[in-house]
Amino acid sequence: MKRLFLFVTIIILAGCASQNTMPNSSNAQAWQAYGQERASKGFVEHSKQDLATKSGLTMLSNEASDAYHQGYLIGQKQYCGQNASWLGSTGQPYRGICDNMDPFFRQDYMSGMQSNHGGM
Repeated sequence: MKRLFLFVTIIILAGCASQNTMPNSSNAQAWQAYGQERASKGFVEHSKQDLATKSGLTMLSNEASDAYHQGYLIGQKQYCGQNASWLGSTGQPYRGICDNMDPFFRQDYMSGMQSNHGGM
């Protein structure tokens, strides 16, 4: 039982350590990585104002905002390149970030969700 508790604790700590936190500086490379990470997990793109507010910065530079957007586009392409039906069948959330890239993504996602519910 102690081993199980230790294993679960290590997994939880590793998950917390690997979370990608929002940059609190204007470092363009950090903002690009953050945008890519968010999109690759299916999150909706933040506005420049939201980024500045949530990061604690008074004002976000255009360079940092552009880097975030470029990273977001890379991550969005990765996310939208996956099998939408599988995404739905595994019960993962879909927040609509592929609707403009692939008009069939949502439909395939919904089909996957329905096939998962039909098997239960």
